[in-house]
Amino acid sequence: MKKLRETIRHAARSSAPIMAVLLFTNMLLAQGPIFTGDASNLSNIIRESLKLMAIILFCLGAVGIAWAIYNKLTGKEWGNQAFGSILSFAFGTIVAVFWQLAQGRAVGVDTNF
Repeated sequence: MKKLRETIRHAARSSAPIMAVLLFTNMLLAQGPIFTGDASNLSNIIRESLKLMAIILFCLGAVGIAWAIYNKLTGKEWGNQAFGSILSFAFGTIVAVFWQLAQGRAVGVDTNF
């Protein structure tokens, strides 16, 4: 087992420069550069990353709630998972507000669903 681990480590070290060259060559030759000096392209990247971050945070919150419920049912510690999921939902809401602002929309807080 130790010999196999050493062989894998040696193979990874020896192939790392080749993988880096292939990765960076593909990035350099990609169609359509990201940073062209066009402000709309950079703002689109920021908007989409905010949207993706909000979606991921809401999904993490849902997973945290499910994990807390499972731990409560099995008699394990559940408070940390519940607190983390509440924080995830809260930060996801903040990111969603920033996304709305980045879209140029007004953010209204009301109870009219």
